[in-house]
Amino acid sequence: MRGSMISGVALAWLALGSAAAAEKAGDKADDYGWQQKLSTSGREAVVQYRLPAGVYLHARSARLDDLRVFDSRGTVLPFALRAPAEQAQASRHSVPVRIFPVFGAPDDSAASTAIDIRRTADGALVSLGTRNPARADAPLAALVLDMRPDQQRDPQAPGTFDMLRFTLPPGTQRYQALLAVEASDDLKTWREVAQSQVSWMVSGDGAALAADRIEFEPREFRYARIRWLEGKPLQFAAITGEAVHYMGQAAPLDTLVLPATPGKNPGEWLYAASSALPVQRIGLELAERNVSLPVELGRYTELPALKGRSATTWRFDPMLKATFYRIEQGGRERRSGDLAIEPTHQPHWVVRPLTPTESKPSLRIGWAPATLVFLASGHAPYTLAYGRDDARPATRDLAEVAPGLSAAEIGKAEQVTAGPEQATPRAQERAASAAEQAATASQYRKAALWAALLAGLAVLGGMAWQLHRQMKAGQK
Repeated sequence: MRGSMISGVALAWLALGSAAAAEKAGDKADDYGWQQKLSTSGREAVVQYRLPAGVYLHARSARLDDLRVFDSRGTVLPFALRAPAEQAQASRHSVPVRIFPVFGAPDDSAASTAIDIRRTADGALVSLGTRNPARADAPLAALVLDMRPDQQRDPQAPGTFDMLRFTLPPGTQRYQALLAVEASDDLKTWREVAQSQVSWMVSGDGAALAADRIEFEPREFRYARIRWLEGKPLQFAAITGEAVHYMGQAAPLDTLVLPATPGKNPGEWLYAASSALPVQRIGLELAERNVSLPVELGRYTELPALKGRSATTWRFDPMLKATFYRIEQGGRERRSGDLAIEPTHQPHWVVRPLTPTESKPSLRIGWAPATLVFLASGHAPYTLAYGRDDARPATRDLAEVAPGLSAAEIGKAEQVTAGPEQATPRAQERAASAAEQAATASQYRKAALWAALLAGLAVLGGMAWQLHRQMKAGQK
């Protein structure tokens, strides 16, 4: 019994191995309908390619499962698809901060220094001092910084900082210290954000060398505290914070304009697209001027044939409703913009006008293409192949294709050079097959029509014969 189980498992493994081998053997670039040649400099291992519109139009899977990268020897290379990300743009400006010295005994840490705080309702510091008055000769223990002194005047003042810059008091030419920078939002709980050396040196000829800044990861906080880990505490003449403001910018979109063809129902327009396109913006291009066109955009759903009927019917399913226009007013032309929608995969789009119109608008769609990232480990040149019905997904995790690289490094990877898109014999076979199927369907429709006509003639002949017999019987 046990031997048979083991033999069964072995046979299963052999079957899986042979199936995988067969799939690998049959996975060739010529098995795909479309190809593009990709060239690299050969200096970088990880390269990238922003997928063009042709890939989405000819891919046979909504998830791009039929994408492959081959080297010149036919080996499939590992690749990943990186989703389009927002591009962050940073604006920077300097913010002079208010400085409040804290005095204490030399052996007191700033964290344990009891301070008396006075501030306004918006959080701006007014004064800061020790609750137990220190001696007149008490040394400087720390500096507390109000990072947003103009909060009341400017409520939108930026609170994200990534650097502090220090200015020495007049007359001081040499100074060196190890400083710790801590951040807080309530002057009670502090967290350390950086430790760094600052130093100023002036040579004999008057040339100055200064390391006068401390940089750290961008973070948002209201107050900062400077502590001395090494060196003599010094009250700086000025401290400036570098504020950074990040503005997200949507990933650039590719657009495509689709021509209109008559829909399956009267008065509707059909637009052939591709289920691989992740459409996220959609609009109409109107050729005529001074047109306002309310429409419904949607898709067709095929319904099974009713009893006694051989043909299927198509139901229009609306997805959104909008009014598109092109009018001239006030000496300038005004056009409706594109609508933002959730990424939607549709092999076709349908437009149903809600008012009678002679317009035949084109459909404009937009999407953010993914980026192909692959490991150029084989023999160049490389071939990007796509367009196969029975292909299994081959994408890998980005960490497997580009191990050890950060997202920023991958974003700066080398862009490959792509050749023109070319159709393979497989695409021509598919087109011929589609044409043959269309011709066969047309022949079937003609045959059905002739059969219906002959059946109608037979019925009419039978009715005429019955009528003739009835008339002869009436005469008798």
